[in-house]
Amino acid sequence: MRRCVGRMNCGPEFDLIERLFAEPLRRSGGGRALAHAQALGIGDDAAVLAPLPADQQLVFASDLLVEGRHYFPEVDPRSLGHKMLAVNCSDLAAMGAEPLACTLSMAIRRRRVGPNASAQDQNWLLQLAQGLQDLAAQTGCSLVGGDTVGLDDEQPESFSIAIIGTVPLGQALRRDGLQPGDQIWVSGQLGDGAWAVRQRIAHQRLNWPQPRLALGRALRGLAHAAIDVSDGLSSELGHLAAASARRLDQPLVIQVELLSLARCLGPGLAGQLASGELSTEQACRLAAASGDEYELCFAAPAAAHDQVMQVGLDLGLPLTPIGWVAQAANPSHDRQGGPTVAVGSVVWLDDQQSPLPAERTPSAGFDHFGVNA
Repeated sequence: MRRCVGRMNCGPEFDLIERLFAEPLRRSGGGRALAHAQALGIGDDAAVLAPLPADQQLVFASDLLVEGRHYFPEVDPRSLGHKMLAVNCSDLAAMGAEPLACTLSMAIRRRRVGPNASAQDQNWLLQLAQGLQDLAAQTGCSLVGGDTVGLDDEQPESFSIAIIGTVPLGQALRRDGLQPGDQIWVSGQLGDGAWAVRQRIAHQRLNWPQPRLALGRALRGLAHAAIDVSDGLSSELGHLAAASARRLDQPLVIQVELLSLARCLGPGLAGQLASGELSTEQACRLAAASGDEYELCFAAPAAAHDQVMQVGLDLGLPLTPIGWVAQAANPSHDRQGGPTVAVGSVVWLDDQQSPLPAERTPSAGFDHFGVNA
């Protein structure tokens, strides 16, 4: 992301970069990513970051938000700026990492930039940038570059952030760390993301997600595995089980009592439950399949139950145990006589600890390539 220097006429792209991103970055001091005499942020072909201490590792993540698929066209632009960084910070939180720097790539309508842009379009971009900058300042993440491209009015806009974080050497939380006997936990409340999308309303949890960075840091050395709940708890549990089974080379099963989710329903679903619009089981199924949550699901040893509860109390964040990890039976050969690949699975239980039939289990969550996703 290069910027316009001095008074030369660099065109609308560089004017946009200078006004909305480069100048605010200079005023803020740049953050720890640029806190070095040889560091370089916006204004050149690439960024040059301050060196890391030897006891730190880099963590990378990226996310893409597309208009009409990941956010409503009428979205508050300030909340969109916040969200496009927040969803990336959530990935870092799931790794126990802290934000360091990010880049932003935007495909936006041409009418929003240049001398003929309306006051409304100019303000839209200003609010977008402000939402991003506010969360960047809050999390200590420096915007150090990116790219822009212009679109025709009928084309959907999109925004992609690539983020770099840091984590102490060897302490990153991973998906593949489940151990038999672990307890499964989820932070915060579930279900309001999907509820807001169905109601098509600008809900706080949908538009202003709060990445659980402090929780991720607190879980380092305590949790065996973690994942952020961006695509729905039901699918994230499957990812944890599958990754861990491959690493251990033994089949694992995560057993979850569906009705345990009633203890962490968000206000939207809880309201429908209280009014009788939904049964407890229906509300819990919706909560399990709801995407756009950005809570953390993690596993910790059962013996660490009280420590985990104390973490939640210290952070003022509800942490709810919802299930456990067990070792599944391992057939020695597949049907053709070859070796069996260890797999992970999720079993949903009723209140009698019996497996629910398939038609009563939660759906798989958000499908990135689904026609109606």
